[in-house]
Amino acid sequence: MIHRYGWGTVTALLVALLAPATFAPAALAQDTPLTVSGQVTDAETGETLPGANVRIVGTQIGTTTDVNGRYELQLTPAASLLEVTFVGYRTREVSIPEASGTITLDIRLQEDVLGIDEVVVSGLASSVKRSNLASSVETISARELAEISTPQTLDGAISGKITGGVITSNTGAPGGGIAVKLRGITTINGESQPLFIVDGVILNNDAISNGVNAVTAAAAGGNASSQDNPANRIADLNPEDVESIEILKGPSAAAIYGARASNGVVIIQTKRGNAGGGVQFSVRQSLGFTTIANKVGTRRFTEETAVDTYGPDDPEPGATPEEIAQIEAGQQAIRDLFNQTGGAFTDYEEEFYGNEGLLSTTSLSASGGNDRTQFFVSGLIKDDEGIIENTGYEKQSVRVNLTHRFSSKFSADVTANYIRSTARRGLTGNDNSGTTFGVSLTSTPSFLDVLPNGDGTYPDHPLNASNPFQTRDLSTIEETNNRVLSSARVTYNIFQQNTQGLQAIVEGGVDYFSLDQDARFPRELQFYDDERDSGGLVGQSIQGRTNNLNANVRGALVHTLSLPEPDLFFTTQVGFTAFTQDQDVVTSAAAGLIPDQFNVDQAASLQTNQTRLTQDDRAFFVQEEINYADRLVGTLGFRAERSSLNGDVDQLYFYPKASLAVNVAEFPFWTTQTIDQLKLRLAFGQTGNTAPFGSKFTIFNPTSIGGGVGLTISGQRGFADVEPERASEIEGGFDVSGFDGRASLEFTVYRKVIDDLLLTREVEPSSGFTLETFNGGQLTNTGIEIGLSLIPVNTSTVRWVTRTSFWTNNAEVTELTVPPFRALGGGFGATFGQIQIEEGKSPTQIVGIDDRDGDGAADDGTFVLGDTDPDFQMSFLNDITLFRNLRLTIFAHWKKGGDNINLSELLTDLNGTSPDLDEPGGAARAAAFGVSAQQFVQDASYLKIREIGLYYTVPQEAIGGMLPYVRNLSVGVSANNPIIITPYKSYDPEVNNFGTQPVATGVEVTPFPTSRSFLFHLNFGL
Repeated sequence: MIHRYGWGTVTALLVALLAPATFAPAALAQDTPLTVSGQVTDAETGETLPGANVRIVGTQIGTTTDVNGRYELQLTPAASLLEVTFVGYRTREVSIPEASGTITLDIRLQEDVLGIDEVVVSGLASSVKRSNLASSVETISARELAEISTPQTLDGAISGKITGGVITSNTGAPGGGIAVKLRGITTINGESQPLFIVDGVILNNDAISNGVNAVTAAAAGGNASSQDNPANRIADLNPEDVESIEILKGPSAAAIYGARASNGVVIIQTKRGNAGGGVQFSVRQSLGFTTIANKVGTRRFTEETAVDTYGPDDPEPGATPEEIAQIEAGQQAIRDLFNQTGGAFTDYEEEFYGNEGLLSTTSLSASGGNDRTQFFVSGLIKDDEGIIENTGYEKQSVRVNLTHRFSSKFSADVTANYIRSTARRGLTGNDNSGTTFGVSLTSTPSFLDVLPNGDGTYPDHPLNASNPFQTRDLSTIEETNNRVLSSARVTYNIFQQNTQGLQAIVEGGVDYFSLDQDARFPRELQFYDDERDSGGLVGQSIQGRTNNLNANVRGALVHTLSLPEPDLFFTTQVGFTAFTQDQDVVTSAAAGLIPDQFNVDQAASLQTNQTRLTQDDRAFFVQEEINYADRLVGTLGFRAERSSLNGDVDQLYFYPKASLAVNVAEFPFWTTQTIDQLKLRLAFGQTGNTAPFGSKFTIFNPTSIGGGVGLTISGQRGFADVEPERASEIEGGFDVSGFDGRASLEFTVYRKVIDDLLLTREVEPSSGFTLETFNGGQLTNTGIEIGLSLIPVNTSTVRWVTRTSFWTNNAEVTELTVPPFRALGGGFGATFGQIQIEEGKSPTQIVGIDDRDGDGAADDGTFVLGDTDPDFQMSFLNDITLFRNLRLTIFAHWKKGGDNINLSELLTDLNGTSPDLDEPGGAARAAAFGVSAQQFVQDASYLKIREIGLYYTVPQEAIGGMLPYVRNLSVGVSANNPIIITPYKSYDPEVNNFGTQPVATGVEVTPFPTSRSFLFHLNFGL
């Protein structure tokens, strides 16, 4: 239930919740303390570990190791245990021996290869050990992100690595572009992408249209921007800067992030410097090439099949001599085309997509520091060519991360990242004008000659509106992005006593980018011939500029309280957050260019569109965590939020969370030595999804009335009372680890219900409108996630780490208050197959016409032909190290089930270029168009070897003899997408014509093909 509260009530509530901190027990009286000191080292290598945390169990007393891994702290009289933690290592508790004076206690830590004791986010201002976490949180380490291969972009680097996620490439074009769904479908018409947070900054991940639909005529209205190959802005980040990624997959974990977290939260932490060891430099150089991952094939023609395909049909009995002569002339014209090349076979797929692009990535970093200041500085230069000539992706970035401790109470973290990227993504995907590369190639039989002549001219394509080689070589389609990400975090320890402490945290950041889009289509392009003949406008220039500013700030108080006698530990956090977005998109499309000019003012016609988007969110949050001896860990909390996107901008919407973890293996009765941890967990949470910008307003359109400026209303009525969608999730499961950290199993089952769906319905024509947005309907997701990690072999010569994940999700529209409808971006109608929203059915079902009785005609109505969601997915990571020097890593991903609507094959069928059309199955499939859509709904299962890496680290003693200043040296080779096994009949089963539309995955129309890459690596440190 939603309530409205005044801020006075809210303040009173916060005071009441903080009351326990105010009256907490004072510091225990103590005698003259003893002192314990020692050194913390790696158990295997003996290397010192600067920055490790050493704490007296049951108190707030602790310290960190210095540059030499040494520590010293004073003991309380009751102190009996030290807890030592360090990132990447297993937590260790060490008994303090009875003695007087100074005690020396050296501590060795084991590497936490499986991440059992890693620390993960549990709130907006706190974290918790994974062993105490009550919900499933996925973690991807730097080792898994950028140390197997060199991914082109960060979004590509996470594909297949999120248990519970469905990640689909929108296109194989350079510069990224994916759709991410975590734990199923969470909306029909709202925002479908996760919330991305980088070092505390809420990242903008919008896919911005480049406006080329003005040329391609791909669609009108809301679908146009999703069909012109836009890239997500998460691609701007440098994967080699990332330390770890945490994925909060559902509301049970993400509730504290409120109305922007219905689709999950992806928290990205970048690398930091370490104290000690001096300044360390690292250089990574990767060189390689890319090639098409999978070819469809090219049809071979004879003169007879050429005439049958492209010539007019033979005359019917009774045809007039004039009709017969006309038919014979048309057939002869095709024979002439065929004989112009002597029937020579040209593999246009190879000619167009066969470019072996060069790949180069150079990154440098420096890190280090002392006890008070640590730094990490990095730079990146990337230059990747695409498999289509004149396409590619370039990026340069600089990052500076600083941490400084002003005193024992006051510290600050500052990050700054500048990125400049340029993407040339070509002209692929859907179009209605025959101009895009792929659509044009479907109309290009292998016997034609449309390759450029020696003098640089291009023959006209006789069977299509454009020559794809001419369009590729003479057009410019480019976007350049300048981006700044910056954040600051200030931590102040208000007080710190033996049993309690109070900490204030203020964190804020900005994400600003300026995106320039430049699309130029010169007058001489063939597809302007019709305009030339009719006196129309030829030549187009489309210029776009997007300025986007995201700014967010968060303030929090974190109170910790230890009660040693019952062994209770309380963590209380309260705080306030604010978020603002300001986006300005201006696109100018000019037509009728002056020869050799591309400025928009050098044209006969100019149309400019501007879209302004603003959003302001304000929220406060409260969370209480209670830990009883690491046996019972419970959490209660909520977030209250208001947004300018809601109908009532002052109304607070509450998003609660509650969880309980029971560490059975921590109880005294547990005596099984082989099982280190057995944890049962249960969690509940709610998140929201605000309505798209403008939903609550009725839009006015400009018009001309009697030569003056006027306004008309659009067909869609604004919904003044629009509310956020609400997702409620309950999650349960268990975690088991054993054999001294060499095996772990995580099992999770969840049920997620989304209420108040944002839907569209028809209204009475007498109202003056046709449609309106409203809240109604319900959507349910249920799923299972299983993760198994093992170290089968761990000796001085061989270490083998393996991870296997399994996940599945089932979605159902459990309530719908409007008739069934085609999802936005869900295909092009029942004749082709479409994604249809219908009560009692999956929101990703594919329906279409079909000939169910075999009479050669489409039966009345539509039928369920498939579903875009997979039956299940699995991933497999194997990491083998031999003699500590040779490392082989293989990452594979298996998706079972899930269908695509393959309209690329439909186009090659209609244009007679499908490679199997001369076979019985191909001819029958082509003939069924208009009668059935079943043949284009195809199984999109696959098994992909996504990444393989083989690296050799030169032994340190060999380096010292040759290169005394080199700290480490490794060489390696790697491959991305080297193997794809699929029954799907196109370039890649991971494809989506409609970008990030919520349910519109799996629709293919001549995309930019996916590529595979092979790389050589040289890495060394100084």
